[in-house]
Amino acid sequence: MADYTVLSEVGESILGVLWEEMQADPQINTLIDSEDRISLESPADLEGNDTVRLSIYLYRIAEDAYSKNRPPINNGRGQLQKPPLTLDLYYLVTPLVGLPREQQIVLGKTMQILYDRSTLEGTDLVGSLQTSGEVVRVILNPVTLEETTRVWQALEMSYRLSVCYVVRVAMISSLWQQTVVPVVEAIMDYGELESST
Repeated sequence: MADYTVLSEVGESILGVLWEEMQADPQINTLIDSEDRISLESPADLEGNDTVRLSIYLYRIAEDAYSKNRPPINNGRGQLQKPPLTLDLYYLVTPLVGLPREQQIVLGKTMQILYDRSTLEGTDLVGSLQTSGEVVRVILNPVTLEETTRVWQALEMSYRLSVCYVVRVAMISSLWQQTVVPVVEAIMDYGELESST
């Protein structure tokens, strides 16, 4: 199970998969010729930075609604452990290259890669995720223009061509444990019921 570093590891994993696929494509490789051209920073932080061509920005984190309120798990060693905190991670993907045509090419290639490799597992993942046995899914999140506009307003920037993705499910293991005393002996007490006549 992954630890609290999972938030950064998911982003790094996505970045690694994108770079792996982009360096193999001769057309896109002229626009993104180094892994440093892809960043996890926000478009606002990258404004004026001509070296970065693609922003994969984590802009929202929410607890996964389908995993809430699960009971503690017996770990087999006489302890109950809280189930992991399961999170949905929301990313804003923004091409930052100059011309609109180039932006559309970079965004199209990014979407193709994330569609083809929407399930990340094993060697696709980095850090504690790589050995956790977990599967991370990258899903295109068709948000409304209004919601996307709110994200850009929060960044204090005018709207740019971008798409949103949600990554499900990132899990942060819990350190909470409670010792459970097993039942060793059952004491049964029997009595007679008096009948009322």
